[in-house]
Formats: sequence, structure tokens, C-alpha cells
Amino acid sequence: MVCRRLNWRVRLSLTLLVTLLAISASDKSCDAFSGHPSPSILTRVSRGGSGVQSTATSMETGNDEKKSAIVVGGGPVGLATAMTLASEPHCYNVKIMEATTGDAAAATYDATKAYLYNVNLRGQRWTRTFPEVQAKLHERGVPVGPTAPSGIMIVPSDPSTELPPFKATGVGGAPKPGEKPLVEEDGKNTYWIPRHAMVQLLLEEAQATEGIEFCGGQACEAVLPSVDENKMLVTTRDTVSGESNQFEADLVVGADGMNSKVREYLATDPTHALQDEFQDYNPKKFRVKKWTSPSSHLRIKVLQFPPQFEIPDVNETTHVSASDNIYAIRSIYNAPKTYLSLGLLPMKDNTQVRPTNIVTRPNHVIWTMTDGPSVRKWFETAFPRMPFKDSSMISDEEWDRFAKAEGTRFPSCQYSCGMQISHNGKGVVLVGDAMHAYPPDIGQGVNSGLLDVVALDRALRGVDIVTGQEPNDTSSSSHPDLSTALRTYEKNRIPEVKALIRYARFGAPYQYRQSHRIDRFRQKLWTANLVLRLLLNKITIGLVPQAAIMLANNEKLVSFRQIMRRADLTTIGLTMATVTLMIRCFFWNFVTTLIRPTP
Repeated sequence: MVCRRLNWRVRLSLTLLVTLLAISASDKSCDAFSGHPSPSILTRVSRGGSGVQSTATSMETGNDEKKSAIVVGGGPVGLATAMTLASEPHCYNVKIMEATTGDAAAATYDATKAYLYNVNLRGQRWTRTFPEVQAKLHERGVPVGPTAPSGIMIVPSDPSTELPPFKATGVGGAPKPGEKPLVEEDGKNTYWIPRHAMVQLLLEEAQATEGIEFCGGQACEAVLPSVDENKMLVTTRDTVSGESNQFEADLVVGADGMNSKVREYLATDPTHALQDEFQDYNPKKFRVKKWTSPSSHLRIKVLQFPPQFEIPDVNETTHVSASDNIYAIRSIYNAPKTYLSLGLLPMKDNTQVRPTNIVTRPNHVIWTMTDGPSVRKWFETAFPRMPFKDSSMISDEEWDRFAKAEGTRFPSCQYSCGMQISHNGKGVVLVGDAMHAYPPDIGQGVNSGLLDVVALDRALRGVDIVTGQEPNDTSSSSHPDLSTALRTYEKNRIPEVKALIRYARFGAPYQYRQSHRIDRFRQKLWTANLVLRLLLNKITIGLVPQAAIMLANNEKLVSFRQIMRRADLTTIGLTMATVTLMIRCFFWNFVTTLIRPTP
């Protein structure tokens, strides 16, 4: 008996020891955010010789399993998705898979990604659901709207020409700098914020959200259904060691940008495992449809100006730039391959470097220069007003970095018709640029991604995706199952994304002043169309809708479908009027001859 009790105690001790070792054997590449203690426990189990990581899902208050999710992509939309899923009423255990190493790598300033977001009222539908996020956005962003003066200065190339005063940007009824705001803060401001600052803001809030875990240095390679359990399996590669890891979850969210690995795997299904598991799965749905807009394939790279740089004015005076204003600095060249304009968007911190956007056609002469001295000499000639000869303005190192930078290209207007697969409590869903992408000229990139997160949240809660209202039938208070929710999300987002892509193609594609002659001709046609619609809108006292780019500022139009439907009404009317006029001018005599009775 004593021996049996001893063996029982030994077995119990060994069991406890193995359990503790399993709990402590979490992957080193996954760093739990140190905000609130997470109820999830990361464990490693062996399956078929490969390391599979799963999340122990017992909730603190019972034996019910807590749902788990993997978000592929640690950008703004991925972080927003993770925060939404981890928060009430969803309460998922969430892992964020980010290819860059370290949990703060995506929030570090990078000259190759030194672009700015304009978080407008659409994007703020998500930020306002997290008061701390909205407060930090207001604190760290540059507001533009009725309560925030904002202006743009068009800097002429001729140094003998006096610098013009600031012009109101026209965004949200914003007054010019120095003018008194119309009203106090009323929730109608948009916010300019650098990408790295936006990511840092969201990272800070994710750290304070219970149940989120950040896995840096994990590049997604495959998304498969789990063999033994009713879950999805994500295979990643450690970008440092090259090791292959596997993670399990009920829901996988592809938020990994326009070159999404998640979407690519759904579109190819090389192992046919998805077809075997999901009966209604069709890989062709996930093939990207593309359209070219006038701003597609433009190339962009950034030249870094010092903070508070000086712009020479007449009479040996200078204008000290302010970070919260917009500047457009013109060059002396006007030819298609040499025209250039330097664009600086507003930033909050007046001590940070000013990223200057340079956007051109791919055949511009700037892309043929590969050394700093050549680029510097060209800029000195092209911008005689600016003190580029002075090394304190731009250093030799920055000229070399800029010359060697490849930059990036604006994408086509593209989207995936397939947005989710789901079955039996598990699924994969796409959000943000993984689902739709387009050039940044309409300023809706991060905003449309945040709207995807809002739609996903509402679909999972079972409320109306457009309005967020509870359903009329309140007999059942339970949320829909995952498959039903994801299908509802897809059903809503497909027509919305189609309208968004059409808006991206025709909204404001010529704001970069593309310098080719055909571009200039088309820009004049686009401007004439815009002016005509505005005049018809004024003459008919609003009966004829405005152009789509103007309708997008109407906060009463909650969806892009509504915007494009109204714009299409004007298009149909103008087309019918044009056809009628052509018939009247060219074919009326012929028609009257045919119908005139013979004597």
C-alpha cells in the first residue's frame, strides 16, 4: 500500500512537472504584450514531427473554450482587427503574425515608408469605438476641419517671385492658418498622421488589450485546415532562423497588404486541402481583378527635409516652414520627363524630419540618376529658389540614400471577389489591402481598411453592417455562428468594394499633375466634367448630384455604393442629353425625311 501511494505521488509529481514545462515552452519569437495579464496560455505540442502551437482556451470563469484568432500582418489594419477581436463581446485570444522582427519594428520611422495617413470620418468610425485611440489620434495627429485651421502654400520656382499666402485646403471646411475656427471641437475633423506614428499609437493600445500576443519575425507561408482538430493551421517561417512554425486558431485574418500571402494561398490551394475541407470553396474567387487608373504605376520616393526648413522669399527674407502646413514646391521644368513638384504633408511634431513626396511617371529623368552628386546638381537647377547647395539643408548622405532608393509604385485598382472561406466553426477572412488596393489619390486607403474591421465586428455581433443597429427580431440574443457571420461580411463588402474601386478609378486621378501630354488633355476633360456637375448641382438646387469626389465629403452618405449611385445618375443624365443633342444636330433632318408623308 505504501508503495502504491508512493507511485501515485510520483506519477502526480511527474505530471505536474511536464505540465509546467509545457506551459513555459512558448515560442521565443512570440512576445506577449505586457499590459494586462492574458488568460491564454501558449503551449507547444508535437504533431507529426512538426512544432504546432496552440492556445489553451480555458476561460478564467469556467470550462467553456475561448475562441482563438490569428491576424497575419501587423500594420494599422491588422492591429485594429486584433484589438476588435480581443475586445468584448468577441473576446478572442489573438496572435498577430508580423514578418518584421520585433514588436515595435513596424512602428519605427522608415524613409521608404514615410507616407502619411489622413484618417477621415469614415476611418474614425473604428477609432471612436476605442476612446483611448481617438484621444491619442487627436493628440498626435494634425486636425483638419471646421475647428482646425489648415492651409497650403504653392511655392513658385522663380526666386524673384514673392511667396504667396496660404490657401485654405478646402477639406472639411477648414479655415486658413491665422483664421478663427468656426466652432469648437465637434467631431468633424480629419487627422494627418505619419504611418509609423499611427502604428505606434495602435501598438500602445494593443499592449493594454487583454488577450493579444505579438509574434514578430514570422512570415506567413500557408493556411490550411487542421487535420486532427476543427481549426485552421497557419504555417510561418522565422525570418531570422529560417525555422518553420505552425499555429492553430478558429479564425485567420489576412491583413498582410496588397501582396497578401494569405490571399495568394487561397487563390492557389497548392495542396488541395482547402477544396477537400470547404465544399463551397472556389480558388478562382480569390484571383485579383485589376483596372488601371491614370495614377496607377506612378513611382514615388521620399527626400527628407530638415524640420523647420527655410524657404527664401524676396528682399532677402525667408519663410520658416511649419510642420502642420502643406507645401507644394514647383520646379522650373514643365516637360513630360522633367516636370517635378515636391509635396510636403502636415505633421504634428515640428522637430521631426519632413518627408517630401516625389511622384512621377516611371520614365522621369529622376529615375536614371543613381548617385548623390548628380541628383543634387539636378535639384539645384530645377529648384533655384531652394537652398539645395547648402549641406545644412540636405546632407550628402541623404542625397546618396535618395539616389539609390528604388521607391515604390502605385498599385492598380484591384480587389478580390472572394473575401472569406468558412465551415463548421473555423474560417479565413480578408481585410484591408489584402482584399482591395488602389492608388492613394482618394485618401481612403487606411480608412477603407478600418471600415472593413467595423464591418467584420458588426457581422460577428449580428447587427446591421451599414448602420450598426440591432436587428428587429430580438427573440434570439445570441451572436451568429462564425460561418454565418463571415458570409454576411462578404455579402456586404463585395458590392461596397466594387463601388470603392470605381471611385478610386475616377475620383481624383490627376492630382499628381502627371506631365505627359495625354495626361494633361485628360485632366482638362476631367476638370470640365467636375465643373459641369457642380454647375448643374447649383442650377438645379441640388437635384443633380455633385461629382463623386465631392459626394465623398458628405457624411450622410455612409457607403461608397450610395456615392457612386448618385454620381451614376448624373452620368446617365448627361449621356442621354448628349445622345439626344447629337440626334437633333446630325440626324434630325434624316429622321424627319423618313417620317414625313409623301405628297
